Amino acid sequence: MIGAMDARAKRRKWLRGVVLVASLVGAAVLVRRQFPDPVSVLGLMRAVDPGWASLAVLAGLISQLSFALQQHGLLRGFGVPIGRADTVALTSAGNAVSAVAPAGAVVSAAYTFRQYVARGATPAAAAAVTVLSGVVSALALVTLAAGGFLAAAPALLWVPVTALAVMVPLARARPALSFDRARIKRRLARWPRVARFAASLARMVTMGRGVPGRDWATVFAFAAGKWVFDLACLMLIAAAFGAELRWEHLAGVYLSVQVIRQIPLTPGGIGVIEASLLAGLVTAGAPAALAVGIVLGYRLVSFWSMLPVGLAGYLYLRAGERAAGRKDPLSVR
Repeated sequence: MIGAMDARAKRRKWLRGVVLVASLVGAAVLVRRQFPDPVSVLGLMRAVDPGWASLAVLAGLISQLSFALQQHGLLRGFGVPIGRADTVALTSAGNAVSAVAPAGAVVSAAYTFRQYVARGATPAAAAAVTVLSGVVSALALVTLAAGGFLAAAPALLWVPVTALAVMVPLARARPALSFDRARIKRRLARWPRVARFAASLARMVTMGRGVPGRDWATVFAFAAGKWVFDLACLMLIAAAFGAELRWEHLAGVYLSVQVIRQIPLTPGGIGVIEASLLAGLVTAGAPAALAVGIVLGYRLVSFWSMLPVGLAGYLYLRAGERAAGRKDPLSVR
């Protein structure tokens, strides 16, 4: 039994390695095909407008701060007594771990989970915050994408109007709907893993109901702010390079990249995001040299410059842990 589990773990590890190498090779080939003369790229770098570039850096920082405040709102809503400074440091450190570590998303989730528990969260609350943070972020992104789509094509406004016209009567008729919970439990008992997942989901929903609606609205607003300011960072970088691209084209490229970004093929999406963003900008009409400049500038601000911030957050938290006599959550096995 244990040998079979070890064999499956080795196969999964080998498969992840193959996918990682294939993704990096594919991204490198795509970037190499699109990469223009390095001299032209250097010329563009020298012509960057410092004013727009400074605003892009500010937008990137506000995007990261919005994500930290989203986490803080969730933690406070679930009764975790954590200050804003600790939340900002924890979020920055978690993002850095996710960006640089192999299977970074898993390592980062484990790290933040342990930090939540160390600061007074119950394991159930820590798990709920970890999961619901991703759910709220995804919902905010979908909402913004739908809003941008309708802004670009207002004639399709009938779609959400029709959906609301169908959903409102169903919501009012909800008391008439009934579910045989005992029967559902009996059926789930046939699949223990599904039953455990359903039980965890039910506990999470029950806990979420205890969070006031105002707190949920605040969390959602900060989640939307994270995406809005990250998109603003990309647009400001494009303005710094003097790109003449329509906002809806840039927004479409950005949203496409964010969809690809959710597939954790490489740590921090290194290579995959650059290749996808470069291909999207060229398709949107940007010259190759200009597209490369925008990609490099955006990733420098939104990714690479955030790693030192994450290191500073980690050191800040470690100083507090030493003072309190706690162990480093990254060293816990």
